[in-house]
Amino acid sequence: MALELYRYLIVIGLCAIIWFDNGRWLLHDARERVISEIYMHTGLGLFFTLLTLELALVLAGAWPHYGLWWLEVLGLLLYLPAGMLVFGSVLELKRKGRPDVKTGDFTATTALIDTGLYGVIREPMTLGMAIWSVALVLAFQSVIALLMGALAFGCFWMAARTEDEYNIRKFGDAYRAYRQRIPLWNVFRRRGKR
Repeated sequence: MALELYRYLIVIGLCAIIWFDNGRWLLHDARERVISEIYMHTGLGLFFTLLTLELALVLAGAWPHYGLWWLEVLGLLLYLPAGMLVFGSVLELKRKGRPDVKTGDFTATTALIDTGLYGVIREPMTLGMAIWSVALVLAFQSVIALLMGALAFGCFWMAARTEDEYNIRKFGDAYRAYRQRIPLWNVFRRRGKR
């Protein structure tokens, strides 16, 4: 019984840390009026809360886990392309981007990057995170995973859509031309020629 209580307290503590850290970013994003980042950080908070809840509580039998092995395998396999998209986009931003002068944040680059992963899709980071959300739903197969994973996926989709609008204001005609050539998330669709 005491072990169960400690498990719940640890989960509550971890979720509080996740949302405290995310809350700082959400407040910053709200002050700066960067809607795409509000969606992004909300999605990240949901994603990490879901991961914490599932790893700590579902595996301990706190709620039903449906356990279809082939869906678990598919979910685990989806981590590979998702990780490649997220970490590949981070590397691309660090290598080719110019960090925001005020914040030093390399993800808020002041340079339009249209090569590498960004030469295939406009929002590889949000696509990777959305795929991670689907992977969690498939790997854990619970009602909580389905609800929180769907909310996180929706947040990452909205982050990509609103980031597109933000980048038009930020980069102007150069981004409009890039937008005509490169699809938002659909890696199988090429829009136009360079």
